[in-house]
Amino acid sequence: MLIDLKDINKTYNNGQPLHVLKGVTLGIEAGEFVSIMGASGSGKSTLLNILGILDNYDTGEYRLDGKLIKDLSERQGADYRNRMIGFIFQSFNLISFKTAVENVELPLFYQGVSRRKRHALAMEYLDRLGLKDWASHYPNEMSGGQKQRVAIARALITHPRIILADEPTGALDSKTSVEVMDLLAQLNREEKVTMIIVTHDPTVAEKTRRTIRIKDGIIEE
Repeated sequence: MLIDLKDINKTYNNGQPLHVLKGVTLGIEAGEFVSIMGASGSGKSTLLNILGILDNYDTGEYRLDGKLIKDLSERQGADYRNRMIGFIFQSFNLISFKTAVENVELPLFYQGVSRRKRHALAMEYLDRLGLKDWASHYPNEMSGGQKQRVAIARALITHPRIILADEPTGALDSKTSVEVMDLLAQLNREEKVTMIIVTHDPTVAEKTRRTIRIKDGIIEE
């Protein structure tokens, strides 16, 4: 089991305690293509942040590839993320003053990969996603669909075992949404990357092979 959650609880104390996750137990195998679906406030983003080692949980156990993920230092957390996990966001999170190819290169820069190698790999991924001709363009010169493809290339370039996508089609029109979801499905098949898509959109969830529903912090699969 690549991802194994047992009885995960999470409460936020912002004045009023808010019990967001209430005993979540969940297993995801390597190579799965899964959606986590729920309304706003259901706890799906908190769950994604815990899976992505961006947030801690209070009680329970999260094992990632057999390793217990609990109270890691900043550095340990960053190390796991860099090696194992790629992120795709609704708002693309591209750096506006960097070109498409520079945005894709960025994770490799943090891994200490040489400039020439970073560039070659980034060009290869842009080419695979049909964006070779847009390599030297800036985000403000691209459509939403093109920006999301750049973000997908950036997420894939470190060969992560898991891609966590938070509402990856949220800022896209319906035609482009279908294209992006088809692309993620293809990458899941070809690269065997485990894909976890957080969404509130049933048409997005339909594209995945398994849907996990979360409501009021409880999984109803």
